[in-house]
Amino acid sequence: MAKKDQRPVDAGLAALVGKSEPELIDFWKQRFGLISAIPLDTARVGALTPQLRELVRIENREERKRLTAARMKAFVQLPRDQQERITKTRAAAYNVDRGVLEEDQRMVDELLPTIPEARNYPTAAG
Repeated sequence: MAKKDQRPVDAGLAALVGKSEPELIDFWKQRFGLISAIPLDTARVGALTPQLRELVRIENREERKRLTAARMKAFVQLPRDQQERITKTRAAAYNVDRGVLEEDQRMVDELLPTIPEARNYPTAAG
């Protein structure tokens, strides 16, 4: 039986564990900016999906919640055009790795009521 690879899917995201909220938000704003600048839809999905996979792999639930909440807070601070591209990208990623996106969505749904500024964060429902 093959040994399971424990290396991070996204080393940049994995390195965020334990960082402060402002550092997390800055990371996500930078990542979202880079992803939204990718000209091809499929390439944007290919850039976003590993980050969501890495988030879902984080075993410490409270740390995963912190990272996801920072992502949501960063998203709402983006310019509208970047928000639209990231929203479309996240929706398209459901077709690539539905299990990961559904798991991520459960965390988003849990956090939404606790982050008033993120009330417009894209969800699976809309």
